[in-house]
Amino acid sequence: VVSEQRPVPLEQHVLVQADDHTEPELIDLYRRDANGEQTVKLNAQLVNRLDQLDRQAARRRGEERPDRRRSKGKGGRWDERPHKAERHTPRRWAVVDELNFLDMLPGIYFIFSRNGCDQAVDQCINAGLELTTSDEVRRIRRIVDEMVEGQLSQEDLKALHFSQFRFALEEGFAPHHAGMVALFRQIVERLFEDGLVKMVFATETLALGINMPARCVVVEKLEKFDGTGHVGLTPGEFTQLTGRAGRRGIDTIGHAVVVDHRGFMPATAASLSSKRVYPLHSSFRPTFNMAVNLLNTSDYETARVTLDHSFAQWEANESAWQLEAQMETLRKALEGYEQAFQCEFGDFKEFMRLRMRLSDLEKNERRRLKHEVFSTQKDRSQAFMELDRRIKKLREEDRDHPCRKCPDVQKHLKWGHRWARETRELERVQHRYDSRTGSVARQFDHICTVLADLGYLQSVRGSAGHGDYHLTERGQLLRHLYSELDLVLAQAIEAGAFDGLNACELASVVASLVFEARRGSGGEPRRYPGGIQGNVAVCAAQLKGIHASIAMLCEDHMLEEPRQLDFGITDVVYEWAQGESLSQVLYGTELTGGDFVRNCKRLADVLQQIAVAGPYLAERAETLSPIARQAYERINRGIVAYSGVD
Repeated sequence: VVSEQRPVPLEQHVLVQADDHTEPELIDLYRRDANGEQTVKLNAQLVNRLDQLDRQAARRRGEERPDRRRSKGKGGRWDERPHKAERHTPRRWAVVDELNFLDMLPGIYFIFSRNGCDQAVDQCINAGLELTTSDEVRRIRRIVDEMVEGQLSQEDLKALHFSQFRFALEEGFAPHHAGMVALFRQIVERLFEDGLVKMVFATETLALGINMPARCVVVEKLEKFDGTGHVGLTPGEFTQLTGRAGRRGIDTIGHAVVVDHRGFMPATAASLSSKRVYPLHSSFRPTFNMAVNLLNTSDYETARVTLDHSFAQWEANESAWQLEAQMETLRKALEGYEQAFQCEFGDFKEFMRLRMRLSDLEKNERRRLKHEVFSTQKDRSQAFMELDRRIKKLREEDRDHPCRKCPDVQKHLKWGHRWARETRELERVQHRYDSRTGSVARQFDHICTVLADLGYLQSVRGSAGHGDYHLTERGQLLRHLYSELDLVLAQAIEAGAFDGLNACELASVVASLVFEARRGSGGEPRRYPGGIQGNVAVCAAQLKGIHASIAMLCEDHMLEEPRQLDFGITDVVYEWAQGESLSQVLYGTELTGGDFVRNCKRLADVLQQIAVAGPYLAERAETLSPIARQAYERINRGIVAYSGVD
């Protein structure tokens, strides 16, 4: 279902500023028609103004005007080239002040950085901006106090810098990102919906799943950091961000504002805002836990058919139709070559396959052996001797083949070489096609093989004569573990890695299964509780060994390796489980309150899974299950136990 009609029309703007001593300027991205409506043509006034600002920036730096080529392309758009002299980027507080002057608030200011959101609030406060009236300040205080009362202790509020947070709210500003605890985000959402907070500085997570419409949306940059590098926004992402602009039943027009920034070109913003085709891609991947749950309720063949009907498989099949057409063309070409080299003396196709095998051995196999690492020189010599023996045998078969006696053998070979080239191409395309068609079910096959090797599944003969799998006692345990590293957790339980740990120690090591440090930091804790010879460090070493063995199994069966363990939060969780305060456990770490709470909630969920899986823990049911329950209770307290949606 496609709808191009917005309940509230959206206008696109660009905000530029010559320098800190001048007022920001809001310029339309698109040209307006005689009725004042924005068209689909780029606004020449904007292009000219940016060109003028470029010249000013060059003069300030004492540079010559940078070379710039501008020409009108199709649709009246301007083709541009980046400049050496960078224009002035408007300050965040200046942007907010200008939008407030133009009566375009409340707004959402998207900044693709948690620190950037927090800094923007500080910058607005330091600039002396006030967006609220005395009456609104009183209402904000009352709502905030009501929402906080009885939820968090004074010590926790102090650790979370609540007083600074509330002061910013009273001034009309607020950050909103995943580094904040759920309660603080809910306060921001409530006040914004009530029209009391005028500007929210948010990361892109606010664009998804939360009903917080605004009069205007500001996008600071048209690129973001995706964890590995800076990438441009997609049209779908830009539309999702700016979709918050325009409150139905309140605003007659919504405003999307892009702030002028380094490398900004109007044509880029125009292409993002005008495109309406957003491809939908499946992120579905079979997991070990999913496999045992499928096989618990259906037989193996039914499970495979179910996966073959998934959207992920449909998408893979859709992308394979071009390969299918390419294979059909190659097959027709091969049929023509086979007719051309038909030989009365023998099977010429068999003769060509013999020559192809010989060529592979002489070139590819010999090259592979040269780069292979052998245990001893003797093994290396034996491998080359075996290769030479196979090559000698094929050469004899080639020399004695009846097609060599054909008087037209050279003519046939001309077509045969083309046939061989197209045959290799067909094999290559066929491999690509096979890797896409049935890929989800094939991945499921590999998962089942790994689970059978580890004793979670037992291979049996089904009623229809085909192979089937039954869950073992281990499989029933894995069925109740929903951690991302489900198989690592199940193997650790079966191997007795957690035996002898108390509740605090269990919580601290299990945290490595759920914690993922931001930006690749972490991996090891500041210190292991009990020292490097203590229970936690010993268990951590066992977990690493189990993870490594599973990673090797996955590699052998062409499965994606499991995510790495991360013990970076081990000591923090141990202190929290021992009853330390939030301020104490966060001291000296880079963890935000929101990150800590989120990881503890995930940890508490896994600990509860272990506790509930008691009937499937075999001889460990009487020891591990109650300790996991104790660990859950020690983790799920205070701010972690807050029932707000995270």
